[in-house]
Amino acid sequence: MIHHDPKIWGEDVHAFKPERFLDGIAKATNNNPTAFMPFGMGHHMCAGSNFAINEAKITIAMILQRYSLTLSPGYVHAPHPGLTLRPAYGIQIILNAL
Repeated sequence: MIHHDPKIWGEDVHAFKPERFLDGIAKATNNNPTAFMPFGMGHHMCAGSNFAINEAKITIAMILQRYSLTLSPGYVHAPHPGLTLRPAYGIQIILNAL
C-alpha cells in the first residue's frame, strides 16, 4: 500500500513517471525515502530480488574490468555522519578506458 499512497507519491501515484526520481528518492517521496521499497521486505519480498542484485554485481564487475577510476580534481573530502559515514557532496570520479 505504501507504493500507492498519494500523500507520499502525489496525485499521479498510478502514472508511470520515471522522471519523478530525477532529483533522488527523497524528493520523489515527499522527503520520506523509506517509502521506496522496490523489492518489498519480509515474506512479501520479490522473488527476483536476488537475481537483480546479482545482475547489478556482474554489471559493476564488468565495468571495473574495462575502466580505471580516479578522483576528480574538484572532489572535496567532507565526511557526513548519519546512520553511516558518507561523503557530504558525493564522490566525483573520472572513468578512463583501459
